[in-house]
This record gives sequence, structure tokens and C-alpha cells, in this order.
Amino acid sequence: MMKRLVRWLYPGLGIKRWMLLFSMGLVVLVFGVTLVLNYQFLSFIEEQIFRLIYQMTGQYNYAIIAFWGIVIALAGAACMLVSIRKLVKRVFALLAPEESKVSEQMLNRVLLAKGPKVVAIGGGHGLSMLLRGLKNKTSNLTAIVTVADDGGSSGRLREEMDIIAPGDLRNCLVAMADKESLLEESFQYRFGGKGELAGHSLGNLFIAALIEEFGNAENALKAASRILNVRGQVIPATTDKVRLSAVMADGATVVGETEIAAYPSRIVRLSTIPADAHAVPAAADAILSADLVVLGPGSLYTSILPNLLVPDILRALRSSSAPCLYVCNVMTQPGETDHFTVADHLKALISHIGPGVIDFVLANDGRPSEEVIRRYAAAGAYPVVIDEEEVKKQGATLIQADLLGEARGAVHDAAVLADELIRLKGLLHAHIAPELLNDYLRRSR
Repeated sequence: MMKRLVRWLYPGLGIKRWMLLFSMGLVVLVFGVTLVLNYQFLSFIEEQIFRLIYQMTGQYNYAIIAFWGIVIALAGAACMLVSIRKLVKRVFALLAPEESKVSEQMLNRVLLAKGPKVVAIGGGHGLSMLLRGLKNKTSNLTAIVTVADDGGSSGRLREEMDIIAPGDLRNCLVAMADKESLLEESFQYRFGGKGELAGHSLGNLFIAALIEEFGNAENALKAASRILNVRGQVIPATTDKVRLSAVMADGATVVGETEIAAYPSRIVRLSTIPADAHAVPAAADAILSADLVVLGPGSLYTSILPNLLVPDILRALRSSSAPCLYVCNVMTQPGETDHFTVADHLKALISHIGPGVIDFVLANDGRPSEEVIRRYAAAGAYPVVIDEEEVKKQGATLIQADLLGEARGAVHDAAVLADELIRLKGLLHAHIAPELLNDYLRRSR
């Protein structure tokens, strides 16, 4: 009871000032009532207390009188604190019956609001995984999401309703929502059967309906964020209906994300149609005001690069004072990054966006379980090899950490990755020399 009560007194909650104002108002109220009732009424009460003390002790002892005065004052203050707490708790119970531990939630929200400004750029499952971890570290979180998907439910809605692809936006909204598990079950539901709804996910239809209702994707996502109580903001990299175009190793030019992913040759060069897509202004603004910009993890060519090929996004990255960090995938991706090392991933990025943008590369040095490695090998995917010297030659600082967590799977653990990024952000702003970062990070883990 006392521990929960003390939480209301934590700094930064904005509660103590109103408790003080309430107390002052109560004193003024009592004073006013006293004037109405005649101050002699209080004198009578005081006289009776003095008589009682004299009967008990045989003398007028000021110390005893002061002691009982303090006891009465503390009892009154305790009653006020308990009543305020009960009142607020009851209001919360009426407004949100499913919520519990209100003081902890309020304190957590205050702490998250004071967290660093982190911008995460990408798409697919890699970005949504990252957001699941980061939303527990800061609410100053911005997801800049690719909208180049042209397959499945997203592709159908894109063509039928002439809107940007909603699939990756849906995944990010779910990942950043307070009630993630409940929403994920609902939003990822796909309609069966053979009708027009067959294959569509509920979340995609929800976003498509909001875009139609509010007239554009930006306002639709703001409305969705309010409805879903999202921590941070989800922004499409562009609202133009872009498509991907890739020049393959065999010389062929393939258009469309789905076709590129399925093509049996290596990607040499990626571009967008149109090439001069306009960025959403809020996306560029978020990058310019960020404390840390994170690229990936996720599919190198179909999730990360499409965002960086938007000219305004790339210009903002070059102008931002925030460190830019690329999170390399744990495993190679068949058809996109076969046989790629960490340095190969970085070279592919630099060949498209130029040098001087990516400052740091975070690579996993933990090993998945042997069973997981065998399963991925059967599909043509293998652990990404770390080649530190080659990364240095590209002008970036390599940071190594075990990012797999206890599950020892083949993807990053969301909580472990978020912890590492926040820890790294603190060291970067402490101006630790790049060559010493790995040592400092190992000591702080």
C-alpha cells in the first residue's frame, strides 16, 4: 500500500503541484467556513482539547499539545492522499475497466516520453520486430515505412483503390500499439473463401478504409495511431505509388517487388518508378530532429533501400546530426543476399546512397542453435559472416553483440536489440571514441 502511494510522489508526474493546490484550496475553504460559522466555533473546539489534555496530564503541556496537533495534521494529510488516490483509481476504473496498476502505468508513460528520439527506417517483419522492443524504451519513436509492396492483399488494395500499400504500415501500427497481442490477433486475420474479401487481412482493410475516409495516408495513419493508442508515429516514406525496378546479374530488368524477389538471379542495381518520389514532410522532419537513426533489420533490397531511394529521405539523412546505424541481418536471404558478408551488405547500401551516410554497423556475433541453422540451410540461408576489416574500409564503425536472446533463433531478439541500441545511443552522445565502443558496450551489458 505505502509503496504504491509513494509512486504518486515520483518526480515528473505533474501530480504533486495539483495536490499542493488542492491542499491550499482546502485551507482556504476551511478558513471561509470558519468565518461564516464564527471563529469562536474553532476556539470552543480548541478549548475542549486543552481541557482533555489537562485532565489526562494535570497540566497544560505545550509539547503534548503540539504533538497531538502534528498527529492530527498528518492524519488529515494521509486521508487526503488516500482519497485522491482512490478517486483517481476509480475514475480510471470507470474509463478503462481493463487497466490496473494506474500509478505504474502513469510513471512508465512519463519515462517513455522522456526517452530519446529514435527513427527506424525499413519495412517487413524486421522493422516491426525492432519497434516491438523500442516502444518499451521510448515513445519518441518514428517508423518510416516502405510502401513499394505490390503482392498479396496489399498489392490488390493498391491496384483496386489506387492507394499506397498498407501491409507494412499495418505491421508497424500493431507492433507499436499498447495492446499489441490483442491487436495482432485481430489485424492479422485473413478472410478465407472465394469472394472478394478472400486473402485480405482485416488490418489492411482497416487502413484502406481510413485512407478513403480521411483523403490521404498521412491523416489516416494519424487517426489509426489515436484509435490504437500507438506509442510514437508511423509514417510512409512517400505517398507516391512507387514501384521497384531492378537490374539483375544476368542483365535483365525486373519491375515489381514480388517479381524481383522471385527472380532467380542476383540484384545488381535497384531503383524506383518514379525515380523522384516525394517524401512525406513529417518523415524528413523526424530524421532531422532525431537522436538516433536506425536502418533495418530486414530485407536489404526490398525493405530498407526503397526508403533510401526517396531523394528527400536521403537528403535528410545527409543533413541530420544524428548518428546513422545499420542493423545487419542475422542470416543471408535467398535471392537477395546469397553469400553476403556484413561488409557486402554495407557495400550494397553505399553503392546506392553513397558514402558518408552510415556511421555504424551493428552485427550479431551470437550463434543460432544447430537445429535452427540446419533448417535455414535447407532453404539456402546461412549466418552472415562478420568481416570487420572490410567494414572499416567502407568508412563505418562495426559494433558486435549477441542479439539472439535465450531463444537462439535466427532473428534478432526484440528486447535485446532495443537494449543494445539505447545503450549505444547513450555512449555515442557521451562522445566515446569509435574504436572503444565495443569495449564500453561489453562492460555495460
